[in-house]
Amino acid sequence: MLLLLTACLCGLCFSAGTATAATWDYTISTTDTPTTIDAALTGAAVDTTNREILLPVQSPADVVSFWGSGELDYLVLTTSGFRHYAFDGAQMREVAVLGVTGVTSPLAAAARGPYPDAVVYDASQQKLRHYSFTGSGLAENAALSVAGLTNVVAVGTAENYELAALVGTAVQHYSFTGSSMARNTTLEPSAALSNPLDVALASGGYDTVVLERDKVRWFSFTGSGVSENAALSVTGLTNAVAFAVDTGGGGYEVAVVDGTQVKHYNFTGSSMAYNSTLSVTSGLTNPRAVAIRPGSYDRVVVDGTQVKYYSFTGSGLSYNAALSVTVADIVQGGTYRTPADAASKAFNPGVSSVRVRVRAAHELPNGTSVTWSVTADGTNWTARWRVRGTASGTVLEVTPDNGATWQSAGTAADALPSVDNAQLWATVAAGTSVKWKATLATSNPSVTPKIATSPRGNVAVRLESDAAPNAPTLPSYGSCFLTSTPTLSWTFSDPDPGDTQSAYRVQIVRASDNAVVIDTGKVTSSASQYTVPASTSPSSTSALWSSGAYQFKYRVKVWDRADAESPWSSYASFCVVAFDRPRVAEIVSPPEGQAAPDPSDPSTHIVITPGMTSDQLPKVKAGAKVTLLVDTIGPVTSVTWSFPYGTGKQATVNVPAELPDETFNNPLYEAGIAVNRWAVEFWTDASLSVCPTGTVVQMQHSGVAGASGTATLNAPPYAAGVVVTQGSVYEDWFVVLQGRE
Repeated sequence: MLLLLTACLCGLCFSAGTATAATWDYTISTTDTPTTIDAALTGAAVDTTNREILLPVQSPADVVSFWGSGELDYLVLTTSGFRHYAFDGAQMREVAVLGVTGVTSPLAAAARGPYPDAVVYDASQQKLRHYSFTGSGLAENAALSVAGLTNVVAVGTAENYELAALVGTAVQHYSFTGSSMARNTTLEPSAALSNPLDVALASGGYDTVVLERDKVRWFSFTGSGVSENAALSVTGLTNAVAFAVDTGGGGYEVAVVDGTQVKHYNFTGSSMAYNSTLSVTSGLTNPRAVAIRPGSYDRVVVDGTQVKYYSFTGSGLSYNAALSVTVADIVQGGTYRTPADAASKAFNPGVSSVRVRVRAAHELPNGTSVTWSVTADGTNWTARWRVRGTASGTVLEVTPDNGATWQSAGTAADALPSVDNAQLWATVAAGTSVKWKATLATSNPSVTPKIATSPRGNVAVRLESDAAPNAPTLPSYGSCFLTSTPTLSWTFSDPDPGDTQSAYRVQIVRASDNAVVIDTGKVTSSASQYTVPASTSPSSTSALWSSGAYQFKYRVKVWDRADAESPWSSYASFCVVAFDRPRVAEIVSPPEGQAAPDPSDPSTHIVITPGMTSDQLPKVKAGAKVTLLVDTIGPVTSVTWSFPYGTGKQATVNVPAELPDETFNNPLYEAGIAVNRWAVEFWTDASLSVCPTGTVVQMQHSGVAGASGTATLNAPPYAAGVVVTQGSVYEDWFVVLQGRE
């Protein structure tokens, strides 16, 4: 069963996904095609017998053509050129001297003035070849030919050397300059054409008429260009394949091969209307081309290998056997018409989707391609990826800008329905009308790309939609965090059943003015919490302390597994009362191998980082003085210092009023109480029997912050300690004996 549609393709089978709201699978079968393919938008061929989607075979629309008014002669396109037929008084006979052979790949032909000139499109030479009469026969006229044309579908001519070629889905117009044919873009329709099939010139060659599958569009010359003329359009066609136009008699006449009929339309003064008198509604088996004899209502219809002449009797059309011929080598087959779309019907996932992905299986001969686009609102299409066949294999490419540029992303195998390729997801305008569209194309009309599985019968196209996650919900915190590295959390939720978080972004701001303190940017992680990092730099303060505040707010946004982005959450408030960035600023008489910090050079200070082990702590001699600097966040007004070591022992503590090498008054380093800086000196017993080598000196401090809470350091253990001893300051002493006389 072969369906030639003008429609959309989409998957049939609905299933809940673990990462997406819905998945629709399409196997190109007789069962799922009616519910998947939108025949109004698909020009590709959907073959449910072979279970493949491919370019449609285009039988040439321009197979027969008349010369000017008064001539009964017509030409017929053959497999090697064209034949010329003339009436001998009794019947139509071939005039061999006015025919052409030796054309390798003729795809379209049209009679052209002056009689008996003609043009033929030769696909092998990519050329519209004009043949002029030399006095003894026809020869190619280079001045009136047009080279360099690929993918010509149809051709239209006028007697003043105007020529139109339907190249793919666009019309190119050529005019004679006096020495050669040159493209004339002024006479080209700028409107987008939907799967055009045929083209004709009218009104002396300045009007352009285009046939689409379901309508005829007329573009009238305005004096400065062409503009679509709705009054001369023809609508309501169902399966048009070719047409003919005549304005030689002063009217507007259009004959369209539509199905097994040739329908005639003429202008009534306000619009084009169907004319049953001039239509051929019976007696045709496989009509595929028509030509109107200029200045009359007579016409010829190509039906299989027969060229049937219909004469106007005054009351209707009558088949005229004497003027009809059978042409055994008439062009009957065709080439693949490119490009052609296949698009799906709309599917409603039940929630508004913002990300859509389509994956598919392909067969891609060299020079072919399939470009995939998706939509969620049913209107705005986003091109996301394409596959191409090359001489060395297949290529997968993705586009970040809707087809403006392409980036290599692997091979066609990386786009199979079974391959979870995140690069194929497309961000789209939100909606509940999810569709996919495939644009098939070829540079060689003898081969076609195919959407198909091997072996046939598996999922050929898989469509998925994804809704954006909900804005995260944040907890409320009843008391201040007693750490400078608080852990902030949120709850992920998504309209898609089973979807999970793939990334997050956290922003922390000052509560007073919303000034940003920390912005993590997008972090790839499924974690639903974020821990503010500690400062590990001896010369850089932490972000919270640097903010000059202790009251903050934070908000979160998340991404799901399809990379759909949530809105920002509402802000949640929190405050911090804590010690921050303890660091050794001075070691008096450090042991061998231990660098001595310079109190006046913060870059030399040794930061005690969270989790630091005893073997990582700075080394000091027992009994040596150590100066520790500590920052606090929050309204800490006083600190109780404690440096325990050994069993029940405490280091001696001294709180200096001022550090000699800094502008520093203890405890306030800056005005205000939101952030402070403190200094303390301590030393252990110098005796190795009391404080042997390897003794860890801990830090267990507490700071009073009034109603905001009590800050603590090393509870829970911040680090193994603050320093570890090695040797004793006694090693720095020596005894000098002085004798007596």
